[in-house]
Amino acid sequence: MSLIKFLLAPTKALNLHMVKKISFYLKFLFQGTNKYNIHSPMVHEFIENILDNSIKYYSFIGIEHVRSLLLKQNEAIELKDLGAGSKSIKSSTSTINILTKKVQSRPEKAQILFRVVSFFQKKNILEIGTSLGLTTAYLSNANKDGKVTTIEGDPKVSSLAQKNFNTLKLKNIELINQPFDQIIPQLLKNKFDLIFFDGNHSKEATLRYFYWLAEQANEDSIFIFDDIYWSNNMKQAWEEICNFDKVMLSLDIFSLGIVFFKKNREKEHIKLVHRSNFY
Repeated sequence: MSLIKFLLAPTKALNLHMVKKISFYLKFLFQGTNKYNIHSPMVHEFIENILDNSIKYYSFIGIEHVRSLLLKQNEAIELKDLGAGSKSIKSSTSTINILTKKVQSRPEKAQILFRVVSFFQKKNILEIGTSLGLTTAYLSNANKDGKVTTIEGDPKVSSLAQKNFNTLKLKNIELINQPFDQIIPQLLKNKFDLIFFDGNHSKEATLRYFYWLAEQANEDSIFIFDDIYWSNNMKQAWEEICNFDKVMLSLDIFSLGIVFFKKNREKEHIKLVHRSNFY
């Protein structure tokens, strides 16, 4: 359900998390700008080719078919390691359909990531937080000549993700089933040109992974953060990331935070009011 629908819903239907998120969005709306008031050619290009682009690709059909199958599976699974604030899943037991509904990124959001990879032709991609692998599949299909390294801490969820990759016949994915804090330091030797942070929704972990990986970033690197308005702490983490000296452009679309390390430009932070805010 979108934030607009929640704004129109009866008060009793709103949980505390959603009330907080609505308050964040109202402030975002007040501070934000639309695409017609943005002067940066780079941001205009990003909006036109990625956010406003509605072209559907054949690969989307296969991925969404797998999603539809997962949404029909009510098999119970034991969860070992979801990370802090994991998309409304609070129990150590869930079902595949609930996990698909509550933990996986919506198709519209995953398709933004697809278009980022495709438009910028990113080849070495890291995803922190595989879950069932549907977003990973979008990243994989966006550039078949590239490689996606994806990390999932939960062994059962990791196994389900691998089955989905096999079903979709994806060959350019390396799935690592290890705790993030153990494996990320070992991956720092790799030069990832796009990193998607979606595995731990605590301020401390988000900043720790960011600072580790920012050391290997170059001016063509793109870092994308999910759930930047998940909590006060995640919002604070996002603000600290935007203020980091190597980050020269941060684009806040509410549903995602995107940072660029381009040199030779003034530091800029943009809060963009756009339909993608609700993805």
